[in-house]
Amino acid sequence: MGALLPVGSGPDAEIVDRLNELFSGKDLTTLRKHNKKEKLFDPSHRLRRVAFRIGAYPSKDYGKDDAKRKWFFFLHHVLPQETQDAIKKILGDAMTRTVIKAVKFSVEENSVVTHPHLFPSNNEPLANYLNGAGTAYLVHLVVQGPMDDSAEDPPGDSDPDNGEQPIAWPELSLRRPTFRRTKSGGGKRAGKKKAVSKKKAAKKAAKRPRKR
Repeated sequence: MGALLPVGSGPDAEIVDRLNELFSGKDLTTLRKHNKKEKLFDPSHRLRRVAFRIGAYPSKDYGKDDAKRKWFFFLHHVLPQETQDAIKKILGDAMTRTVIKAVKFSVEENSVVTHPHLFPSNNEPLANYLNGAGTAYLVHLVVQGPMDDSAEDPPGDSDPDNGEQPIAWPELSLRRPTFRRTKSGGGKRAGKKKAVSKKKAAKKAAKRPRKR
């Protein structure tokens, strides 16, 4: 979000959709449950590492543009620590307040800004990031414009944060592949096949010479 402009298209839109999915509904419930044993957004956790662990990155193929690696470069080198801390403060609070039903993400391009920051600023009290109903946080990122083609791999399991524990996603989560069982042709047809095979067996038995 903000790393893969133009805003609102391609991988940029995919990141926004992915974040909105993760921080709402069943996925948010899973993250809250996990957060009770591992504080995902405390100072010892890097935003880019958490993003990799929960699947908050683009996964589609955009040809020569390696969207995933550009996203992690953005999180590591372009997004200021002050802005990262502001985002972590919001997400950390959303982990504990059940009145918050979702965190909604969006991005805006503004050539006047000198660095990516939250709207209206990174230093607002938490209440200023809430929607009118007070049930969702609004993480609206303001960025200057398209970044260059710099990219890097996400921090993998060989570079963990302190205190990491496996996240137990639900069995039916989109994070896991789902498989559909194909019908094996049961029911009446299977019954007919069995009946036919019995008749054939009976005919063969009748043709065999009896032992005296």
